Order: sequence, then structure tokens, then C-alpha cells
Amino acid sequence: MKDEYVSMPTNLGELNRVSKCYDIVGLPGCMGSIDVVHVKWAHCPAGDFNRAKGKETFPSLGFECITDFNRRVLSINGPHFGSRNDMDIVKTDEYVEMIRSKRLFRDAQWKYYNQDGHVRRETGMYLISDNGYLRWPTTICSFTRTSVSSPEGYFSTNIESVRKDVECTFGIIKKRWRILNNGFYYRDMVQCEKIFVTCCCLHNFMLDLMEMTSVTVGRGAPMGDDGIWLSGPRDVEPEETDRFLSMQFDERRMLLVHHLYQKRKLGDMSGPNE
Repeated sequence: MKDEYVSMPTNLGELNRVSKCYDIVGLPGCMGSIDVVHVKWAHCPAGDFNRAKGKETFPSLGFECITDFNRRVLSINGPHFGSRNDMDIVKTDEYVEMIRSKRLFRDAQWKYYNQDGHVRRETGMYLISDNGYLRWPTTICSFTRTSVSSPEGYFSTNIESVRKDVECTFGIIKKRWRILNNGFYYRDMVQCEKIFVTCCCLHNFMLDLMEMTSVTVGRGAPMGDDGIWLSGPRDVEPEETDRFLSMQFDERRMLLVHHLYQKRKLGDMSGPNE
């Protein structure tokens, strides 16, 4: 039943519904946030202890997830040993590869403001991430060591705020199910994967139920009753080298910087598509 509750957009209508929320906050063309969550592996076999112990002080299993603006889980890749970092995991994520290669995401067009304030078009969807990911045009992150008052600094502040959705999603599912908060009490990785997938499916199921009952979810400020219910590397084509992808990354990120600056300057928070 995983594909019934956890799935990427399958048609243009679903893709537009996901990207519309990001367009409103100054990130046109974005279709989700990506990050890796580490879950404690309480009963890790002794032979896997060193491979499973990464940045945490305990052995863990990592799951790379893509979530949308409304904290819905769109994809799950894993489990991975806790010693693997985000740059290594993203290379084997078939869902990130899908965004780069599948026609629905690769040929999708979106509008943006250029440096002169004119509306232009760009092709290809992307995800927002932290600075632990590779410099790919499909994974856009914030700038480092930049002035907050500059356009780059304003863009970084905005993207860091928006991508908290994926962090909030991880916090919700961990507090909602104790087994994810306290750790897996199983030695078999396949069993641990089934538990994590089941929790994500139930999380999305509850979001669907909230939508049907018109429950309002607060963003950025507390509400009286928000209804949250909380008590391996692929072969690449010769022309697609790391340098080529890095150049595309820089071009797309600066494109989004100028768009957000012009959007704020013009006072138009509805986006150029409206």
C-alpha cells in the first residue's frame, strides 16, 4: 500500500498543486524539500555497529525523504547506514534521478522575474536542501558567508525558512510514533524499513483526513487548535560532469535570487503566474 499513500506527483495537475505553494513564497519551480532523517537502531548487530554509527553517538539508519510544503512525504529512499552522508546517499536516490530525467519534471516550465524585472521562463523542477548536498541544479541550497542585507542573504534567509517543512515533518512523525523516537528494536534492516514506511503512510493518511475535515494548520505562528494531533552511484553521460552540474546550479540559484529580489521590490507576492 506504500504507493497509495507515498508517491511523487504523477501528472501535471498534481505537480502544479505542489509547486504553487512554493511559488507564493518566492521559489517558483520548486517541488519539495529533501533531507535525511536518522533513526536510532537500538538492536544493531555487532557486525554493523561501525557502519551504522555516523555523526550520532549511537548506531542509526538513515532515510532520505522528499516532502512538500504541507509536510506530506512524497518519497522515501533507504534505509542507509548512519555513517553515510547526504552527498553519498543522494547519488543513489532514484527519486532525485527521476526529477532530472522524467519528462514530467524535466520539461515542466515555470515563470520568474529576471534581474531587470521582466518575466522569463525556465524549464526543470528542483528541490531545496541544506548545504550538505551536492551542487546540482535539482538540489538548490542557501549561500554561506553572505551579508543578510544583500539579495543573496535575503534569498538564503527565505530558503532556510521554507525548507524547515522537512524538519517539521521528521519531528512530527518521531513524536507521533514512539518507535521512531526511541529507536528500532529489530535487528533486520528490512523490518526497520517497513516500520518507517508504515509510519510515513499513516502520517500522509492523517493529513488527507485533516484536509477532508477542513482542519487549519498554522505556519509560522501558534494557533489555538491547529489540529496537528500532536500530544549506489549511477553512470553519468560524459557531458554531465560535476563541473557542468555545478555551473547549472550556480545559474539557477542566482536566477532565483534575482526573482525573489524583484518580487519583494515590486510588492507582488502572488507570483508571475497569477
